[in-house]
Amino acid sequence: MRILPAFMALVIVALPATAAPFTVSVNPSADAFVRELQPDGNFGKAGGLSVSGPEAYSYMLPSEQVDRSDSLIRFPMSSIVSALDAHFGSQSWRVTGIVLNLTEQTRPNNPMFSVTAGVFEVRWIACDTWAEGTGTPNAPTADGVRYEDEPAILSVATDVPLGFFASAGGGDEYVPIPCGLDVPLALSQLVKTGANVNLFLTAVDAGLGFTFNSREISGGRERPSLSVTADVRAWPVDGDANLDCRVNILDLIFVRNRLNQDPTSADNWQADVNTDGHINVLDLIFVRNRLNTICP
Repeated sequence: MRILPAFMALVIVALPATAAPFTVSVNPSADAFVRELQPDGNFGKAGGLSVSGPEAYSYMLPSEQVDRSDSLIRFPMSSIVSALDAHFGSQSWRVTGIVLNLTEQTRPNNPMFSVTAGVFEVRWIACDTWAEGTGTPNAPTADGVRYEDEPAILSVATDVPLGFFASAGGGDEYVPIPCGLDVPLALSQLVKTGANVNLFLTAVDAGLGFTFNSREISGGRERPSLSVTADVRAWPVDGDANLDCRVNILDLIFVRNRLNQDPTSADNWQADVNTDGHINVLDLIFVRNRLNTICP
């Protein structure tokens, strides 16, 4: 009788380490902004990144128009996967949230930067070949991504919008701008592979002037980061094989495409909805019997 309470105490202590959501963050491996007024210039080593609309004006020279600029940020997921595997067990987790953490500079020290409140969009882009380059605002180069490269980098067919967010446009010198991104299934699956996540930021409002810290920022200031939150791998609702919080034909297709595969490999575990260690017709029946169920 004395052994049982001790065993139970061990279980109670162990559960919070694996059963609660766990968040891991990573800084960029590359970032750069591109500028319409200098389409052949690279600015990959600037201390700031810029997203501005076609009607944005300089913070330092208010009568001077700075025009459109966009930013690209690349985040490596390998360390995220390693940390989550160590916490939950190898691939025994699912992504439940992703936040892009930015720090706005409201007093930039170069006239090409703008500071005006407005809305910008974050997109997940398929291109992973753009180069950061070594250019700065005072000495642009041609050895990295440039504005004239955007047609080759962006793709309407494959790039995915992840949300719209607002800059502060003033206040303290450095203002945190957390961006809670949408997490489509394909993005969560990419994260689990440890591949790079490439983000593209562009203005929605024509007058937006959003300047924020790059990974090159000095003085101990906050660099951009991507925070990934995961939980133990589980189904939001019984039968929800693709983890989109609803049971429908897409879940039947998800299971069908993995029939007779190893449920311990990659994201195949999701298809073993009846948890019997196999992916077969019984899982299809399990999903069919729960069609039109949604998360509470």
